[in-house]
Amino acid sequence: MKAHVFYVFLCFLIDGILAVLFPNSYLLDQMMFIPCLGFSAMVLTIREMDLVNACLFACCFGIFYDFFYAQTFAVNAVIFTIIALIVHTWSRHMTETIVELLVLCISTIFVKELMVYIVMSLQSVTDMSLTTWFINREFLTLIFNVGLALIVVFLLRIKDDYLEIRDRRIRREEHIQWTKLSSKR
Repeated sequence: MKAHVFYVFLCFLIDGILAVLFPNSYLLDQMMFIPCLGFSAMVLTIREMDLVNACLFACCFGIFYDFFYAQTFAVNAVIFTIIALIVHTWSRHMTETIVELLVLCISTIFVKELMVYIVMSLQSVTDMSLTTWFINREFLTLIFNVGLALIVVFLLRIKDDYLEIRDRRIRREEHIQWTKLSSKR
């Protein structure tokens, strides 16, 4: 679990660096890009967990995202938990291909941003129309996050390989210790 948390935290840290490198203007007439590396890493990580752990993991990182990035209270925590439920449902019908993982990342980014837009519209925080929101906020976010999602998938494969090698080494050491113990009888 520590490796999963470290992996997602590292991707959120890269999100913060990208947000500094590509600052956003919230004027209605300008296009903006929101990096979603951490969110994509979280989505790819929770699809392998059971439902309760996935929801708790997503809620914790939603609180983290609310506190450090969005400066909202519990909006993203609830949205991330709903996304965990959706991902858990979708992941039953998926395999491990890169294309399916990319589609999962991009579609969940779209659903997350749409839910944020709906919540902000209901709270009268924004008065953007849906088309203005999609053109100015969502379009570049989806396009650029395709490339970032490729990086996340590559890092996911590295993390999974590391965890598999570590588990094999632990099992091999346990087998050697058990063999030594049984030979002393």
